[in-house]
Amino acid sequence: MNKLALTALVVVCLTTMQGATAAPDRQVVVTPLSQEAISAHSGLRFACPVGSCEVGNLNPVHYSLTDWVWGPEKYKYMFFADAGQCEDCLEGFTLEAVSLVLQFGPEDVPVTFEARVDFGEGDRNDVLACTYPDRDICVSPVHTVAIDSAGLYQIRLPLDIDCECAKFGYWYGIGFEFLTPFESGREPDMITDATPVGCTSWNDYAGAGWLDLDDHGFPGEINLSAEAVCCSNPVTTDRSTWSEIKAMYR
Repeated sequence: MNKLALTALVVVCLTTMQGATAAPDRQVVVTPLSQEAISAHSGLRFACPVGSCEVGNLNPVHYSLTDWVWGPEKYKYMFFADAGQCEDCLEGFTLEAVSLVLQFGPEDVPVTFEARVDFGEGDRNDVLACTYPDRDICVSPVHTVAIDSAGLYQIRLPLDIDCECAKFGYWYGIGFEFLTPFESGREPDMITDATPVGCTSWNDYAGAGWLDLDDHGFPGEINLSAEAVCCSNPVTTDRSTWSEIKAMYR
């Protein structure tokens, strides 16, 4: 697969959704990205305004997982919200956009697909030292993405809604959901960093349940990140079940 220049996408909204199918086994085929592709990606970051920052996986891209994304399916990246990441935020934060890195080969394009993104809770099990995807805090409208040429893409989708103001010091999940199935032989590659951690990158294929991609043999964690902005009056422990659950793990 050719590795071409990286392109950033901002897409428009649509309102339809595809159904789910049974989840077959998928084979992990790992290919290191070319140095040219890595260099092209490393210089691209969100142009964050004052009072915003990035959260999620900010590591450099390193591997591609050949023809991995079949759709329809969901991906989650779990992260701990450290206030030091967003020094300008004195009370809390919320997400405005989510970004996932994918690679499309010449055989994969042109293609149009529907997707949406989300911001959710993390359910931390300290005994197992693992954080699982939990309830979604907010979910974006459905967007349509059009890819016309082969290359390595950072696909950025806006949430376009007001998410709850979240507190620092807890685990959260950044989500990206493909609503359209890709044609056989025309599936894009998933991209990862070079550092497998475990209990971090999750996949729910066709509603079959969450699977830790580290258990699936992934060589690193998926490059899923988000643009966070400051907000006031974050949710407190007496306002929702979400906060009550998180308070157990202080």
